[in-house]
This record gives sequence, C-alpha cells and structure tokens, in this order.
Amino acid sequence: MSLRNSSSSAASADGSAFPWILEHLLAYPGSYEIPLRTMYTLNSAPQGQHYPRHSIRPDTPSLCSSNGSSPDSTPASPNFPLEQQQQLVAQNTTEHFKSCLMTHISNLPSQPFSLPPSFITSFVRRCFTADLCAVDFTQALTALDYLKDLESRRKRELTLALQRLGVEKDAVCQTGEEIMKKYPRVAEWIDGMQDKERKVEALYTQVYIGLRRWTLINEMRLEPFSKANSIAMLNTLYPPATSSPPTRQLTSAILASQRNAFFRYIQAVEKNGKGILKNLEHQGERAGDSNGWTVVREVVDKYLRTANGIVEECQEITSPQSLDPASPEYHRAERRSDSGISFASADRPST
Repeated sequence: MSLRNSSSSAASADGSAFPWILEHLLAYPGSYEIPLRTMYTLNSAPQGQHYPRHSIRPDTPSLCSSNGSSPDSTPASPNFPLEQQQQLVAQNTTEHFKSCLMTHISNLPSQPFSLPPSFITSFVRRCFTADLCAVDFTQALTALDYLKDLESRRKRELTLALQRLGVEKDAVCQTGEEIMKKYPRVAEWIDGMQDKERKVEALYTQVYIGLRRWTLINEMRLEPFSKANSIAMLNTLYPPATSSPPTRQLTSAILASQRNAFFRYIQAVEKNGKGILKNLEHQGERAGDSNGWTVVREVVDKYLRTANGIVEECQEITSPQSLDPASPEYHRAERRSDSGISFASADRPST
C-alpha cells in the first residue's frame, strides 16, 4: 500500500497512521534506511535538553546553536519546575520521534533512487576537507549517508555490468562458463574487477572506521561536554544492533569492539577531561603529521576516486562484445586499463 494514496495521506496528516508505521518499522527493521541525521535526532530526543555548544577548534562550526531563550525559561534552568521539566521531556520525546519518523517515511517515494556520484564526491570533499580546522562536522552524518549511497551504487553498477555480460554475480564460475569460453576477455575483466572490488571494499572499511572516529572525537570535544549527546552520536554511528555489516571486514564483533571502546572514551572524558582524546587523534598518524586526520582524508579521497572509476567502467559495459577487440562496440567505448589507483600494502583496513 502506497503512502501516497488519499487515505494514507489523510491518516498521516492527523497522525493516526503513526502506530501502524511504528509497528511496521519495528517488525521489519531491515526494510527501512533511516538517515543518520534523523537517527541522531531520535537518539537525542529522550534527553529533552538542548544546550548551546561550541567546538574548541577554530573555524569549525558548532553542532548545536543557541535558541536565544533566557536562562530561567528553559528546562535546563534550576528555577524551572521539576514536574514541568518531566512533562516537557515526555512530550518532546513523543513529538520529536513522531515528527522525524513521519516526515522521513512520507518523503521516501519522492527520494531519488541514487544520488549522482559526482555530487556525492563534491559534497564529501567539501565536508571533509584536508584542513581539519575547516571540516564541517555539522554535515558529517549527511556525508556518511552519501558515502553509503555511493558504495551501494558501485555494487549495483557491478551487478548490472555482469548481467549485461550474461554472468550472475553470485555464481560467476557456473553461470558464466559458456560466455567466458566464447569471450575470453570477459573472464579477464571479471578477474580484474573482483580484485578491484576487494581493494575498494578495504578502502571503504577504512573510511567507515576513520570518519566515525573523527565525528565522535568532534562530538566529545564540543563545549560544554555532553555525555548524553556523545552517547546519542555513538548510538547513531555504531548502533547496538545492525541488520547486516557494512563490509565483509567489519564483522559484528569488530563493530561491537568499536562501540565499546568509544563508550569507554566517553566515560573517561566525563571523569578525567578531554586530554585523553589525544590518543584517538593521533591514531594512525605518520611521522611529521600533527594528527591522524591527514591519513584518513587521503583514504577518503582514494576511495572516492576508485569507486567513481569502477562505476564508470561498469557503465561502459553493454555486452560481451564490449570487451572484444574485434568488435566495433569495443572501439566505440573508451576503455581504460584500470581505475588509475595503485594500492600499497599499507592500504589494508585497520581497526
């Protein structure tokens, strides 16, 4: 049943469809992809408190801004009645969750199937700049969603290219045997693409871990420190449970270890101060670098170039003749030998 029909629209307007949507979401959690920004809002909603916070890094925007209210008029004020605070917390929790969930699901049919890779690349590079002080962490969750979209697009384009070659991705050796005998270059192309896929997946694994580390570092460094907001960000980036790992390298055990480690850092910052974050900031740094961000940013850029190269290469495949030098179709396509990226042993993912 479409959310766009008249009865559904009326139900959405008065909120009567919300229990059904919530029940369906809980029953089929793998059916919906809630954006990280929306998920962070939902994770933060139970707190019902919004403090003006400022990054200690110059030129780095704050994740939150002041609402301009007087100190005594906010639930955070000591003069605000406790009973009203509790009522507001409960009300805000319900309204935040209802509003965010209804808005997102109602907009699903109008969302594009996939964003253009060129747009994703430009957005991610502008968000995660080479200069750490200029990184726009206010857009980090959106950029992480876009990277996930690019990785999904890369996988989809490879599957479509294999189908145009007459090969099923999950059974390359069996279903494509006759095709590969007739077109030997198809087998060569598939072998080469499988190698590229392993390498780009390793890059995405590093991107996944590295950008989440720095997003959490930024959250914990915001002033004043908020344990509640830090935990909300942790639950957003590393949920307690995931339906499927983002890559084959990132097993459930590794994701759980990442989550537990960051939770201990949140506790340590609350107890001992932000100086302990230096350990995270210097993780993976090279000699001569001021911190580990330079390496993470280079991996992000390498992943973007490689993923875009694979998408373009797969789109050039129209049939097995696309890989046959004797075919006119081969000469019409602007073939490339590789994605223009070389991989060193140091590019292996690390956690």
